Amino acid sequence: MTPSLAEPIATHPSRLLTGPILASNFATCFEQATSTRCASPNQLAWGKVTMRLGRLAGPGILMLYATGAFAQSAPKVSLPEVTANENTIPAGQLENNTLELHLELREAVWYPEEEGGGHRDVYVFAENAHAPQSPGPLIRVPRGTEIHASIRNTLPLAAKIFGLHQHPGDAKDPLNVAAGETREIRFNAGEPGTYLYWATTANHSLDDRDQAETLLDGAFIVDPPGEKVDDRIFVIGIWTKGKIPGGDEITFINGKSWPYRDRLTYTAGETIHWRVINPTFSPHGMHLHGFFFTVDGVGDGDRYQRYTAEQKRKAVTELIDPGHTFDLTWTPERTGNWLFHCHMVAHM
Repeated sequence: MTPSLAEPIATHPSRLLTGPILASNFATCFEQATSTRCASPNQLAWGKVTMRLGRLAGPGILMLYATGAFAQSAPKVSLPEVTANENTIPAGQLENNTLELHLELREAVWYPEEEGGGHRDVYVFAENAHAPQSPGPLIRVPRGTEIHASIRNTLPLAAKIFGLHQHPGDAKDPLNVAAGETREIRFNAGEPGTYLYWATTANHSLDDRDQAETLLDGAFIVDPPGEKVDDRIFVIGIWTKGKIPGGDEITFINGKSWPYRDRLTYTAGETIHWRVINPTFSPHGMHLHGFFFTVDGVGDGDRYQRYTAEQKRKAVTELIDPGHTFDLTWTPERTGNWLFHCHMVAHM
């Protein structure tokens, strides 16, 4: 059952996944003073964020391990490399309430771990004249912005792109772009919220995407006018080949694996805002150790409900279904090591 926006997502039962458990991690480690060590990888499982907090909090890492999943021939020499997108720099040029945005669909080689290591040849979004990215270029504008976008498909396959429209919008209204074609679109960004865009090259639903097309997605944020941007955006990813059980998975956050992530820095007592986006086929029960967080709003990718003060709720676990989003706020009130991770049995 898919949660409706009128109901708290956390009230819906978690669905457990079957199949092999990968040692893959979504983790952020905060270090006290000059300490330089986080929890070791074998202490962590999928979806986890470890935190050590002090007066000067040290960096945090978005992590992934996927053991035994990288057997593949050498990458095509001509392919560009995918750049991990931290979702801190919006794409395009915003001027006079108009965003000029030039996107491309490209084939590229993706290294989930170290550069030159295990890899996959994938399809990804890129901004014109920039490196291809996973997740795709961040679209972030204030409400009232008119978006003028061109989308060039350099792939050998036609693509259907979802989510590039005014919000709220119709989730079943894709933009069709033939192989080698460039399409131009204009639309108003719509209402504030956390959204996503994604594409398929095989006429798949979001849940059924497979292999190269599983990295074709990105964050789409609409901010209230004049609101200060002070958050981090985490896009969950799962590269898949076939379906579990029996298939392969590589799980990641913002395009990279542990320990190949830049680190976040927070101080104890700081108010922290996160946006979590799930363009994967799987639900995730995102659970925070040590502290409650406040759920600020939820979305289904095309619509978003920002909670009023009365609607906001405290939680330690929030279910995020495929294609859904949620925003949270929390404060690290004391020092120590803490985890933020998916609480599904197959992901722990």
